[in-house]
Amino acid sequence: MSNRQWLLAARPETYPQPEHFQLVAGDRPALEPGKALVKTLFLGVAPVMLRYMRNETEFQAPLAIGDLMMGRGVAQVIASDCPELPVGSIVQARLGWQEYALIDTRQDPPPFLLAHHDLPYSHGLSSLGPSGFTALIGLREIGAVQPADHILVSGAAGGVGSQVSQIAKALGARKGVGIAGGPEKCRRLISAVGYAEALDYKQGNINTALDQLFSQGIDLYFDNVGGALLDEVLSRLRRRARIVICGAISEYLLPREAQHRFANLQNLGRQDARMEGFFVFDYGQHYPDYASEIADWIRAGQVSPVEDISRGIETLPLALSDLYTGSNVGVRMVHVADPDPMP
Repeated sequence: MSNRQWLLAARPETYPQPEHFQLVAGDRPALEPGKALVKTLFLGVAPVMLRYMRNETEFQAPLAIGDLMMGRGVAQVIASDCPELPVGSIVQARLGWQEYALIDTRQDPPPFLLAHHDLPYSHGLSSLGPSGFTALIGLREIGAVQPADHILVSGAAGGVGSQVSQIAKALGARKGVGIAGGPEKCRRLISAVGYAEALDYKQGNINTALDQLFSQGIDLYFDNVGGALLDEVLSRLRRRARIVICGAISEYLLPREAQHRFANLQNLGRQDARMEGFFVFDYGQHYPDYASEIADWIRAGQVSPVEDISRGIETLPLALSDLYTGSNVGVRMVHVADPDPMP
């Protein structure tokens, strides 16, 4: 049985495009001792993948031309010599861009078993996976969200940003303001994603809009964008504000010398404020608790995962490109296959 795979064919100078990848057909791997053979059901894409393709991260092994493209996904265990990964289980793991993979518990981070099978498996890449966990960790563990907080979220239509408003409300916050690009995205921030108000950074003066909506200042800023916008937020902090650093997509395409130089960092000290980043995989021991909590919110209708799903492994390169061209809302992923019936 064949195993289609996407390989890295060239390093992008700007955003990833189809010509940077090569689709090949190999053989399905044979089961090895201590491992599990899995069938890929869904594969996710994320902005950080561009940095993998350029070898600009310090937390991933170098990716050579011709290597299998990195990626996380949801898969079904179809054969196993690993007691922790029994046949029939559904896992979220580092699979690479391929239809079948061999995984084991020695991976870093290790595979995560999905326990809530009454909910769609795609949620393992959204609310019940890294995007939802990132939103929850950022809001509660890092941002210490409070009911009265004036909350602002950049990149609010993206994979994490689309989770933040709903999870903030589930945690007791009253409302959030999201920033996105374009009138349709901003309309969906309110109608589908749960934001009380939306700011279109492509229209008008974003600084004037921030002054109007946050005349008393910003308590909690969940940052997915970085750059000049973060600097503007730094100048508008309320006393003991918190800034959660989750991403910096506005600067991923810029050389280091062209990245923003901050003018308002001193305001952190003036306002007794705090700015902190985090790495979601450092919280892996808490994933089962996070998943149970968010699953309960989904069942109660407090959280409605927003997912942008295309069909077929051949659509992966365009799915990744969408993150840089601004054409998606929610967690972007690809449906690769349905699970096999199990006895």
